[in-house]
Formats: sequence, structure tokens, C-alpha cells
Amino acid sequence: MMKLNIKEIVKFGCYVVLMAACIGCNDFLTEDNPNAKPKKDYFTSLSESDKVLTATYSALLNHYNLNILEESWRSDLGYPSVSSGRPALSSAGESWYFKTYTNSQKEINKKWEALYIGIFRANQLIEGLEGPLGDQRENEFWILQMAEARLLRGIFHFWAYQTFNNGRVIIRDNVPVELEEFNIPVSSKEEVRAFILEDFEYAYENLPATWGSDAQDELSAGRMNKAIATMFLANFYFLEAPAVVDGDGIEPDYEKALMYYQEIVNNYNFQLVGDPELMFTRAGEFNNEAIFEIIYDDNLRPELDRFDEQSPSNRMARYSAPGTMGGQRVMTPTAWLAYKYKTENIDPLDSRNTVTIIDLDSKEEIETLRTISLRSSASVALVNDLYTTYYRSGITPAVVPFGKYEFAYFKKYTNHDIVTTENNLPKGAWYSGKNITIHRLSEVYLNIAECYLQKGDVTSALKYINDVRAKWGLVLLGSSVQGEYADRTYDELVYSVDQLMDHLMFTEKPLELSVEGHSIRWIDLRRWGKISEAFKRASEQVFYGARFQFIDPATGNKVNRNKSELFEGSDPKGTSIDLIDCVDAANNYIPEVHDYYPLPLEEIISNPNLGQ
Repeated sequence: MMKLNIKEIVKFGCYVVLMAACIGCNDFLTEDNPNAKPKKDYFTSLSESDKVLTATYSALLNHYNLNILEESWRSDLGYPSVSSGRPALSSAGESWYFKTYTNSQKEINKKWEALYIGIFRANQLIEGLEGPLGDQRENEFWILQMAEARLLRGIFHFWAYQTFNNGRVIIRDNVPVELEEFNIPVSSKEEVRAFILEDFEYAYENLPATWGSDAQDELSAGRMNKAIATMFLANFYFLEAPAVVDGDGIEPDYEKALMYYQEIVNNYNFQLVGDPELMFTRAGEFNNEAIFEIIYDDNLRPELDRFDEQSPSNRMARYSAPGTMGGQRVMTPTAWLAYKYKTENIDPLDSRNTVTIIDLDSKEEIETLRTISLRSSASVALVNDLYTTYYRSGITPAVVPFGKYEFAYFKKYTNHDIVTTENNLPKGAWYSGKNITIHRLSEVYLNIAECYLQKGDVTSALKYINDVRAKWGLVLLGSSVQGEYADRTYDELVYSVDQLMDHLMFTEKPLELSVEGHSIRWIDLRRWGKISEAFKRASEQVFYGARFQFIDPATGNKVNRNKSELFEGSDPKGTSIDLIDCVDAANNYIPEVHDYYPLPLEEIISNPNLGQ
């Protein structure tokens, strides 16, 4: 069997570009496409078609596929910060944070374009395999290429379906040539779902569980495989909103979703990972929890501009790192989320939670219990995290000044574990080689828990939630008598279905999966019917920033970080502003307008047959 290392996929995909930059541009339609070579030229063998496959993979590199920044601001998780600090907002984030964006928004149009570029490339390969190379359809490598292409085409359609126009999007099942093939209307939700399902099921039936000897090696983790297909099939049945504003909802199928999620747990050798050094770090890429990662490399294509979407490096570190660490920190956690991270219940029976720090008063080393959880330390940088090295320079508050009401920074996209500042990356802060995680095992566990809650089975739901909490050394939920962990602390509370579901929606999932994957938070809130409630909750929570003092181990000196530790309520001393999030979002959110992106204006202008 022919094998192509995933780094080669990234590398070659940056060179093999067979796609016009604009789908639906009228000028483009009247001319021969100089980027689309005749099929006879690039489909002479399966080795040639494999180059088209690499181009299809490279379409995943486009930042607009995920809109991570915009989705954080759009939801209740991210604040669009600026250098002057709160309450000022970045101009780029205002429309998303305030819910004033329209179909002319650049990111809406760019996302549509990015997804259909990926679809176009997949269709090129599919047509080449079915046409010039159709006589090789019994060849194992032909089948694998077809399965990879169809899963990629299904993923790009699925992301469009989840994002735009209440799921009513254009189905592209071939490479358009004539004008009428470009200018086609959107299809119904049911038609789009049926098309996606056919691609997912073909991939599921024909992809290998692993491409190499190790199920989690780089080759396996980077290419499409059966586990990834299984994850998308599970989410296909799970991520639906049964009640939407126009009555065009689709009921989730929790039984089928559960079947596929359980297959992931039982059949593919994945394991939960609770080591902060192996979660959200460069060292932890392709760890035992990873199901699907988009792969970047900051050593390739140095000539490409940071905003070139063919670049194999990404911009997310620059956007989320603190300013003093070479970042712009335009995406920081909202106050309620940061406070949730700060106040997680830590299990004193887990030995990982016993640490040595320097006492503020005696300046002596003391053994004590962590006050910041392992999950929080892995996910965000908090001012009172005295236990975690940040940017290889010392404990977190000693490295960053945390000024101007900036009390937390997301870690998931930064290179805090390998450099002392993002500026020290090979090509600088704009060019990160850190992978972007789309799906991992913790998401599967939490979705399984929800499936059981939908069946009224609190005991089984608790098992999967507690497995995720146990990996991080958190206090477990429910009764120690019924629990599976004899050596751990339980909160000894009795949970109803509604109570545990509330915990899942507003604690477990946002803390475990914050700003990850493809719009996870927004899609969850939408299908739960909780978008308005989420904004209302956030807008009614008031916090203030107070001074934090600590001993810097490197110098032995007492250090202050002013107005940077979060506390609930208004400042009793009156020295801090009230920190409240999502007030405008709570007032401006309209389900019919905001639940899905509208069809992009550029597509409407270029496609006269686009039905709404």
C-alpha cells in the first residue's frame, strides 16, 4: 500500500493548488480556468491523483473553515480584548460580540469560500478516480483515496450545514464547468443531510482504523481514518436542534450517536489524558486522546505571508498570547468562564494536587493543596496559578503582568511550552506550527453522558462525566458509594437529570472544550435552545478585579499584580470597575437572525439562482 507521511501532505498540499480563488465570480465563469488542469494531465496514475489528495488536505489549513476567533466572540466564551484593556473592545470583535454582524461580514464570506474550495478539490479527485482512473477501482489504494476524498468532502459540507442558513446550503457533487452548474440553488436540510451521510458512510466502510503500526502515530492521526469517520457519524446524529424558530428542526438520534461514540471508546485505543504537559502543548500533539487534528508546521514555506491561507503555519498563537509574550490577546476568556476555571473543586486525595510553593508571609517553602485545577492550568493562564511554568520563564504571574483587568489568557493555541515568547518561533509570532484540535476523546465522553441523560440514566451519565473530571484530579460528582473511584473525593450530592444537564451545559463542556473544534460552544447552545439563557446568565454575573500578591521564586521578592484576580460581586472598596460580559449580546440576540450565519452577500450577488 502506498503511504504518504502527513508532513508531506502539508508540504505538498501547499504547492498543489488546483482551485480558483473565487467560486461564483462572474469574470471567472466567462474564461478558461487556468488553475484547473485537464483531467488527462493530472490523473494518469494513482500517484498523480495522490497529489490532488494532498491539495484537498491542504484546504483544511484555511483559518476561515473554523473562524475560531469569531466563534469565541460570538458565543459566551471569548472577549475581544485590546492593548488598553477592559472595557475597551477590539474593532474586529465588536460586531461578533454585540451580535451586529451581517451577511457582508468578511469572515462569513471567507468561511463559505474556504469550505467550498475544500469541496471543489475533493470533487476534482473524486471525478478523476471515477473517470480516467475508473478502471482501477478494485485497487486498494484507489479505494483509500476515494474514501479520504469523500470524508473530506463530507466534512466541508457538514461544517457548511452546521453554520449557514439553517442548514440549507448548496450541495456540490461535481466540478462545475458550465454556468448553470455554478449557479445552483441551496438544497433542503434533508437533502444536504442525506448527501453528507452518504459520504460519511462510504468513508466509514472503507477507511482503515490506522495507517501505521501505532494507532496514535503521526501518520495515522493526521490522515482521514475510520475513527475520524466514526466521530463525524456520531456527531451527525447528535448535533441537531429539535426545535428551531422556523419549525425546520431535525430530531437528534441519540441511540445511533451513542452507538458510534461507544465504538470510538471501545475500538480505537484512545485514552483520556490528564497531564497538563501533554494537553494543549506541542509535546502533546497526537496524544492518546486526539481523534482529529489539523496539522501545521512553522518550518515550511517561509515565503508565504501570514494571511495566505495556503500557509502551513497558523496565526492563532499571535491572536491569543499575552502582549508581553509576542501576542495580541484579542481573544481572552470572558469573566464568568475565567472565574469558573479559578474556582474548580480540587480533589485533595489526588496526589497531583499537593504541591510546594513559597508562603507569602514566611517566604518559606510549604506543602499545600493547589488552588487552581490541573484542567485550568492546562487550558488558561490565571494570575493566581503559582504551580505552572508559563513560557518557560517562571510561574505564571511572574511571567505576565496581568494588567488592565486582563485576568486570564487562553493557552490552547499558544506555544507557551516551547518558547519564552511567541516572537522566538522560527518565523516569528504570526507563524505558529501548533496543531489545531478538532475532536478528542473528552468530547466523546461528555456527549455520551448527554446521550444517557436524554434516556433519563443519571448513573451512566455520571460515570462518563466523572471519568473526565478524574483525569484532571477534580472532585467527582454524586455518591462515593455508587462511584467507581474508591480513592477519590465525591461531592455526595444527588443529581436529577435537569441538574446534571445544567452542570454539563454551563460547567463541564465549556471548561473542558472552550474555544475548541468547529463552533462547539455555539452549536451546543443552539441545539439546547440555550443561547439567550447563556447570554442572560453572563450578563447578570458581576465580578471585580483585586490585587494579587505572591513571592517570585526566582528573586524571593513579593510582587503585586493589580486588579487581576477575579472575585464575585462589585468591589467593596470601590477601586475596581464591574466586570460584566454579554450585556449587549443578551439584548441584541435574535434567534432568526443569529442562530446560523446568513448566506454570504458575495455568493448572493454572484449566484442569481441562490434560493433562500
